[in-house]
Amino acid sequence: MSIGKSWGLLALTLLMTMLMVTMGIWQLSRADDKRQLLQEWQQRRDIALDLDETLAIDNPFGYRLEVSGLYLAGGDLFLDNQMHEGRAGYRLIRPLQSPYGLLAVDAGWWPADPDRRRLPVVAVPEGPVQLNGVLVRPYRPPLSLGGAPDPQTRRISGLDPDLLRARWGQRTLPFVLRLETEGTEWQPVVMGPERHLGYAVQWFAMALAVWVAALVFYRRRHET
Repeated sequence: MSIGKSWGLLALTLLMTMLMVTMGIWQLSRADDKRQLLQEWQQRRDIALDLDETLAIDNPFGYRLEVSGLYLAGGDLFLDNQMHEGRAGYRLIRPLQSPYGLLAVDAGWWPADPDRRRLPVVAVPEGPVQLNGVLVRPYRPPLSLGGAPDPQTRRISGLDPDLLRARWGQRTLPFVLRLETEGTEWQPVVMGPERHLGYAVQWFAMALAVWVAALVFYRRRHET
């Protein structure tokens, strides 16, 4: 093998190693972030606030909220592409009236009809309601296809407060109250820190494998 090719393979090996190590370090960072988030969640989940206390906090996510009020008539929306126990469906999003604006309430999961033109038929509670749930960040889809949403449909792809304000015609608070209606405690992360640690180990192992393969290759070339 020529010297030029040898240096080219060495440079490629170094580049691949740097990429894999960088990915491994990033996964370790993600694991640390998830660990801190879960610790914060454990500390907050048993602390209940009222709406005034919630609005006075910059980052209220994870606390419980106790609130009462009336649902805005005709305001039900359905958050699309939400899976539950392997089934496709929607999260029912309802606007609760408050002195500070509308509070988006995640009132639970509903199965989707095979006919996409049909949305679930859900009865709206009459009169004041007393709610208790956990405060979560407004869901924003990881990918957006662009284009303005159809204001006539009740099917939505995200819970951005600006989108909800446009739909409901009133100021919307920058958090969502998630009611625990499925009988299971909601977790703030889909992928736990252990999964990220596993990915980090895989990246570091691949970096080591690249160097082992490169050393074996160079040794064989020099022996021939």
